[in-house]
Amino acid sequence: MKTMSDFNVKEQFYVNKTGLELFDAIRAYGLGIMISGIRYEEPEVTIRDMGYAYILEVEGELPKEPDEELFTGDEIKWRQIFRTFKVRKDAKKRHPKDDLEEIISQNFEKILEAHKRADFIPEIGKRVKEGRTLYQTLDVSAAKGFREEKRGTTYHEGSQLQVDKYSWAIAVLGAIHFVSWRESTNFMTILIPNPLDIYLLEHREIYDELEKEGVCRISATTTLAHYSIKLAIQIAKRGKAPLVKYDSVIFNVMQKTGQQPKPGGGGKYSLDFLEKLAKSPQGLETLEKLNRLFPISRQVKGIRQDVALATAEFLIRPSFENFRRWESLYIRGYINEKLPLWDKSLLEEIIKNVGTT
Repeated sequence: MKTMSDFNVKEQFYVNKTGLELFDAIRAYGLGIMISGIRYEEPEVTIRDMGYAYILEVEGELPKEPDEELFTGDEIKWRQIFRTFKVRKDAKKRHPKDDLEEIISQNFEKILEAHKRADFIPEIGKRVKEGRTLYQTLDVSAAKGFREEKRGTTYHEGSQLQVDKYSWAIAVLGAIHFVSWRESTNFMTILIPNPLDIYLLEHREIYDELEKEGVCRISATTTLAHYSIKLAIQIAKRGKAPLVKYDSVIFNVMQKTGQQPKPGGGGKYSLDFLEKLAKSPQGLETLEKLNRLFPISRQVKGIRQDVALATAEFLIRPSFENFRRWESLYIRGYINEKLPLWDKSLLEEIIKNVGTT
């Protein structure tokens, strides 16, 4: 098998941002996996967030066609992506999964060429030539009734957005292969780490490890906080010079109401506080203990549920006020429910890092 040094070829690709944070990130991941494929370790793909765009650097020989395994995988994830697509027996419109495979297969080199251009920006609007529906599972900001075309300024009932088929296709690939879908009875949380500077192959390993683990689904906030702790622990265990660097977790929330889920908002959660904790052995021990405060079971009630909610609130907004609220509640849990007592040095580790956030 050829090694990276046999090629010495480097290519750059650009994923310009639109302001739809989830959509932008999954396009970067999607273009990366389209280039690297599922079965191979070459070419090596690096993704960096440059602020205005994600830059993909590819070292190795570019493929001439897509890896066919891009279109296989967990059927549940495919249904999650296209859950707002209404299947009708008399529908003339093909299923979007089949549409995706055709777009990628027939336009593989064109998609690569388009993203070699630093000025290629997705076309988004009410009507886009050969456009595809921008489903809310690709970004809740695109949901009908959530935003109009002028994103971020007008909120009322509006039209479903469309996006050019190249951008749509790589976004779907990114969502299928790298988004973490965490569902509860009443809501669904979509999570993906923002790729500040990552090797895609290393990221795939972290993603696979996290997908094996459950997270607390008491609320969307506990889901976000618990997932982020697990992510920080995964990175810390890879040593002082990990091949991945994330600065935040991008999240979208959908509320389950009737037949169609409704957008519940989204944003970015900074990993700064968790990363500071993870830098020392005591801080990592603290993260492990915080991790255990989030119950996986949905049946947890009472003080343990309250502690999980307060822990999440503190981690999302690590202020002294939230710390005191969490500490007070935890002491009640220790007295009434025999929650394990904290070591003083671990609490001091938390307080030290709250003061620097």
